[in-house]
Amino acid sequence: MSDSSDGGGGPPEEQSDYIEETSIEIVKNGRQLALEVAVTDEIEPSSVSIITESGREFSSDYFSSGETRTRLSLTEGEDSNEPLPRGQHTLYLRGDDVETKLPLELGTTFELEEVVPGTEYEEVGDDSLGVVLRNVGQRTGAAVRTIVNGENKDSDPFAPIKPDETGIVEFKFLLNNRVANCAKVEETTERAEKLTVEFLWSNPVVLTQTISYDNSKGCKKSLAGTPEEITEKSTETET
Repeated sequence: MSDSSDGGGGPPEEQSDYIEETSIEIVKNGRQLALEVAVTDEIEPSSVSIITESGREFSSDYFSSGETRTRLSLTEGEDSNEPLPRGQHTLYLRGDDVETKLPLELGTTFELEEVVPGTEYEEVGDDSLGVVLRNVGQRTGAAVRTIVNGENKDSDPFAPIKPDETGIVEFKFLLNNRVANCAKVEETTERAEKLTVEFLWSNPVVLTQTISYDNSKGCKKSLAGTPEEITEKSTETET
């Protein structure tokens, strides 16, 4: 018995009578994400896999007898330590007289809430800047990269954020008061910095934040004004 879909249109549970629920869960002390798959009691499931856009099996698991729920890693593949790339992937469920292939969309939507100095948050260093984001979509997602003016500043922040919750992403040392960081500016000046937060499977959040540089007595950097979010389009492709 086949139960397949050719396009998008929502999560797998809305496209198949055999899938009861799929959700992205935060596992291993907040350092990894996994797709939890629950099937209905109408079938005897044997296995479930995530197949990438290029046709590679990224992760899979087998159901024990009577088991209807399992988890598939999204941040570590079976043949690599890399997370599932962006792309049009497939959830492949097999069982007694059942073979189901469904499109798997993992992206969500993040919006900027505010930008704060690290002194206001315990999770952020005192000489760092924190970008507070809200997940306004339906899936849990995770920030994985911070970029300042086009330069990659931290390749592994990994900040998971659940739907309808906020999280903070740290831009390390951006408010560091070392004299060397102020040497190239006038005694007192303001400069707009372009900040980008990239996520595993969602479009980035891009904003500009003005930082004030006071070089009159050593070096003092502080936030000036309010951040401005920039809308940028991003295409989902597997790399």
